[in-house]
Amino acid sequence: MFKQFFAGSCYSYILSSKEEALVIDPHISLLSEYSEYLKKNKLRLKFIVDTHTHADHFSLAAVLKKRFGAQVLMHEKAISSVADKRLKDDDQITVGSSSFKVIYAPGHTDDAISLYGENRLFTGDVLLIGSVGRTDFQNGSPESMFDTLQKLKALPEETLVFPGHDYHEKRSSTLEKEKQENPFLRQTDKEAFTRDMRAKIIPRPFNIENIVRVNQKGEAAALEMIAPRDAQGIVEKNPLVKFLDVRSSLEFSQVHIKDSINVPIDMLSAKINDLSQSRQSYITLCRTGNRSPMAADMLIQSGIHGVKVMQGGMTRWQKERLPVIKGEGGISLERQVRLIAGSLVLLGILLSWFVHWAFILISVFISSGLIYSGLSDNCLMGMLLMKLPYNKKLYKTKLGGGTCSISG
Repeated sequence: MFKQFFAGSCYSYILSSKEEALVIDPHISLLSEYSEYLKKNKLRLKFIVDTHTHADHFSLAAVLKKRFGAQVLMHEKAISSVADKRLKDDDQITVGSSSFKVIYAPGHTDDAISLYGENRLFTGDVLLIGSVGRTDFQNGSPESMFDTLQKLKALPEETLVFPGHDYHEKRSSTLEKEKQENPFLRQTDKEAFTRDMRAKIIPRPFNIENIVRVNQKGEAAALEMIAPRDAQGIVEKNPLVKFLDVRSSLEFSQVHIKDSINVPIDMLSAKINDLSQSRQSYITLCRTGNRSPMAADMLIQSGIHGVKVMQGGMTRWQKERLPVIKGEGGISLERQVRLIAGSLVLLGILLSWFVHWAFILISVFISSGLIYSGLSDNCLMGMLLMKLPYNKKLYKTKLGGGTCSISG
């Protein structure tokens, strides 16, 4: 059996055979989901594999190891206090009657691996759909990335590709499709590939040093996770416990929990002293559960005690139909583009009809821009709108964290 799990743009997987299971890249926010799936299908968790030391989110490996007694597997170059067994290129991982080959895949980091078996390739953050992982993380290397991609290209073209991330909600691909459409996989000149990769400047994920530290030492096991209904009960009974919402101002204005405190995560360090002096305890939350563990770690490291993390964030809170306060919020960038593009097309048609035929070029220009946007997945109008003061304010904390992808 095979199951794909989602935590925002982070993907993880459970592979199973004959009542044994393997989880790949477990995410800190998905403990309940993994546990329920294993219980429902009567599976014993045998192995936990982190394809590399994650730098943008906390791994659940240490927590799963503690709860299920499963072995944590990582590459031999990984700096980890959690790993029980070290992997090398061409090693085999056996789960039930299924076997998966370890492919050493440096480039994104020097401890990265991919898993290949049963016509599936789990690429971690090395090969993404239409892109590749950035190479400026722990001992990453454009040269190593190029060599890794050549190795992956040699696999059968019908191989299904399952990445560790996707930022456009694509779930999977095939190696054949990636070889045809992925510009990084099409590149055959190593020097040109290396030069282009080094030329790209991408913002680093928020709080990256602390995230790497937590994952290397397995300190996520010390974070206390709590279900939304339990969190609601604690806050209602104890006035000294507050929800600390670390989403962006835009996200908070659209929907939030009554009486929660909003401090966007990239502003948290500046507010920690105030939070500490309030003598309150906090339950951190975000949208899906990616940012809130990072916020909790920052609070704990600053000496604030009794910090808990709400599992699944606002997404799970709303899924369980718990009460929220909804506001108008801002107009999303996508809606702004549609509104302005539609208005300009209509204006061009009206002016060409009533004033001069040449005004039809306005509509032609906007239509061409939309076609280009659809083909390239780059919206020039959206980029221009992002420079407006209104959008800078709304989107600053939502988009400022960086990703693991070289192309975002």
